[in-house]
Amino acid sequence: MNDSHDRRVLRRIAADDADALGDLYDRHGGLLAMRLRRAGASPAETEDVLQETFLDVWRCAGSFRGEGTVAAWLWGIAKRKFAMVVRGEVRSRAREQAATSELSNPASEEDAWVTAVDAGQVLEGLGPDLRAAFEAVIVDDMSIGEAADHLGVPEGTIKSRVHRARQAIKKEMQ
Repeated sequence: MNDSHDRRVLRRIAADDADALGDLYDRHGGLLAMRLRRAGASPAETEDVLQETFLDVWRCAGSFRGEGTVAAWLWGIAKRKFAMVVRGEVRSRAREQAATSELSNPASEEDAWVTAVDAGQVLEGLGPDLRAAFEAVIVDDMSIGEAADHLGVPEGTIKSRVHRARQAIKKEMQ
């Protein structure tokens, strides 16, 4: 992707050009969605995080300092939004809709509960070793080597723990 083009688009967004926001979304939304899914976000969480990310871009496009690429800046925003979801600080619109659906359709109570699984609770249920590895690599965006140094375990152990954490999160979020 052409970063100089992205920087021009950000300047247009800062000048309240809604078409420019659409352009930026078209260029980066798919990659951000893929990265969020790889990080363990459900489809509903991915949609919510993308929406919140691009709302922040709309509000704060002028705050981009140019230290790095626009793509990296966008990913930084998205991963912070996802971390908030994982930590349970943000209620997902999907969970709110599931709760509303549960009230209006009691027969779907079990389905609503499955949809309303709190990612923060899932993460808490992983156990300290898996959770620490997942948070270091996925939430804090550390490399495998950095996470291994930070947690004092071999790189292979980090890879294994992150893989097991992702599998557990995906299983609980389905």
